[in-house]
Amino acid sequence: MATQDNRNGNVRVLFVRHGETIANVEHRYMGQTDSPLTPTGIVQAKAVAKRLAKNQIDAIYSSDLGRAVQTANVIARECALQVMRDSRLRERHVGLLQGELSSVAHEKYASVFLELEHSSPSYAFPGGGENGIQVEKRIASFLEMISIEYLGKTVVCVSHGATLCVLLWHILKFPYNAISRLRCDNACISSLTFSDGGWIVEFWNDTAHL
Repeated sequence: MATQDNRNGNVRVLFVRHGETIANVEHRYMGQTDSPLTPTGIVQAKAVAKRLAKNQIDAIYSSDLGRAVQTANVIARECALQVMRDSRLRERHVGLLQGELSSVAHEKYASVFLELEHSSPSYAFPGGGENGIQVEKRIASFLEMISIEYLGKTVVCVSHGATLCVLLWHILKFPYNAISRLRCDNACISSLTFSDGGWIVEFWNDTAHL
């Protein structure tokens, strides 16, 4: 990603997934619970920050969950900006899976994973979880705000894997069950541009800085 000065009237959004967390290493479902970055995650955050600082960044937004805020704060220091928290960038709430180890969850809640194999955007995780449509609605609301308020600007947004995959589905409208085949690595960058009334995906899951 070359240094760019986005002054052509378009809106550019650089979405970043948070750095590696302890729960990631443990293979634990976080959802809207939280887990701090590992030492590797902090190194990842510093690497993505140095790369982003080569661009003209006008604002930094973050999910209000700690792992995203911790990543965003590293980026903000490098870019000399303040982090603005927005709950619309939160990870998908995964209901009764939250906090469970993956191996344990697959045994305890086998019926949930059977359902997920044929998941539709209207399927919500049992135990107060969100469905894909709910996640899409909040991320679409955030995108609309950015497209109106940041004409000619470049904005960094730190979010989460499942939410960013729903974001891509929202824009490209591929079959919903294909979301499970997307990669969204820790501290990756994905770039979107708002031009002529619509969003364009410039690139996805770029980890060249790591």
